[in-house]
Amino acid sequence: MIVAYGWQPIRGLDSQSSRVDFQEIDSLHHQWVNFREQREASNPDAYKAFLERLERRWAIETGIIEGLYSIDRGVTQTLVENGLIADLIDRESTNRNPQELVRVLKDHQDTATFVTESIRRETQLSQHYIRELHQILTRNQPTYTAVDQFGRVFETALDRGGFKTQPNNPTRRENGLVHEYCPPVQVESELDNLINGYNEFRQANTDFHPLLVAAWLHHRFTQIHPFQDGNGRVARALLTWHLAKENYLPIVISRDDRTRYIEALESADSGDLRPFVLLLVQLERSTILEALGEPEPVADSGIVEQVIGHIVEQIKRQNQERQAQMRSVGDVARALSDNARHSLGSRSDQIRQSLNEAGLSIRRVLDYGGPGDREHWYQTEVVQTAQEAQHWANLNESRFFVKLSINPEDQSRAPRLVFVISLHHVGRQLTGIMAATAFAQIRDSHEPDSAESQESAGFYFRNCTIDPFTFTWQDNADTVTPRFVAWIEERLSIALRYWSEFIS
Repeated sequence: MIVAYGWQPIRGLDSQSSRVDFQEIDSLHHQWVNFREQREASNPDAYKAFLERLERRWAIETGIIEGLYSIDRGVTQTLVENGLIADLIDRESTNRNPQELVRVLKDHQDTATFVTESIRRETQLSQHYIRELHQILTRNQPTYTAVDQFGRVFETALDRGGFKTQPNNPTRRENGLVHEYCPPVQVESELDNLINGYNEFRQANTDFHPLLVAAWLHHRFTQIHPFQDGNGRVARALLTWHLAKENYLPIVISRDDRTRYIEALESADSGDLRPFVLLLVQLERSTILEALGEPEPVADSGIVEQVIGHIVEQIKRQNQERQAQMRSVGDVARALSDNARHSLGSRSDQIRQSLNEAGLSIRRVLDYGGPGDREHWYQTEVVQTAQEAQHWANLNESRFFVKLSINPEDQSRAPRLVFVISLHHVGRQLTGIMAATAFAQIRDSHEPDSAESQESAGFYFRNCTIDPFTFTWQDNADTVTPRFVAWIEERLSIALRYWSEFIS
């Protein structure tokens, strides 16, 4: 037996793990909390439907990434929108009986509800609480798949809420290497160390960021792996519990995140927690931006006076905030767009010189738009990139764009590249938050007409955003600019790699 990772006792947080820039997520989170509190003051159920959908998505995805079951994406979305109902599940869309599957999904959903209730009760982290989470998560899971010393696979009874009595060290199929977890005899003492360490970090809240502690708690729990099965689901439930205590939105680690999730945990095994922290930062930011796009719920009573009263209060509140926020966030956006023009101008000069020396002569054109000046350009592309980045682009408010065109003189060798950065408001209402997204267009010498598809006419689109860049009305442009310039550099590199595929 060759051990790829040898188990080690719980470690604390080191300086390497702390080298994460939380400035953007802190600013976004602060503005989100303020906006949410204002909205819930007028409508306590403002985010109820959103949180219920988020809870159902968590319930579904937490089992998919463990291979507990499979559900296709279309049915997943139907269940998220309409509820965990067996009749909504087509038999061919999953590898489980729909009735059995729903029972497992509802156990996961009940766990999420239990976590929310435990926050209200101010439940503290303890071995008893961890056991409770496991009991609820596995209520309809009587067995688990085990492997004996001869490599034979068999099903055996799962002790729900009971700590493991046998080693549960997995062997990787691809290379036969073993990953060691905490020995059964040391599970309880290691959980005590985990709980004590967590309480110390939270008491020293000025020294350790909540998302850093979240990554530490999740990873260190997985190192212990206290149960025979279900440890990943318990770890993600603990993650949700901690985030809720710190006034963050729940994070859904989905099937699309699985590869990065596992790689981040493996990096943490090697002592570098930073990739896992960055993953949690990205997912929290995406969830906040998604929440900002929620429409304002309307009173169920249908009484006109109630609806009008709500609208009047909303208008009054927005009018009080609009001028200050619009002026402030608009000033930040204008400064960032100016910096984007300067950055892209300098970089495009270097690109032109390098390509000219390589024998590809190009012209570069830098263009921009802002309030009252071509800000209607690229509306379709801005909406698409925002949707793919899971936020609502508010085109009713002023926005900015910066465009860099790279135009080869010989378009038989290379088409034209258009790279655009958009800065726009986020949310259906005025939130004081703006985001930057980026996209690229590859264009041949002629534009597509109404009878041609864009690709058949030599017109290609690529979303270069990956993660949007966010800023708020309370941010300082000088402080935000270095991060924004670095963000632009990464997105431009994506556009250039895309363009290089078309060079002959």
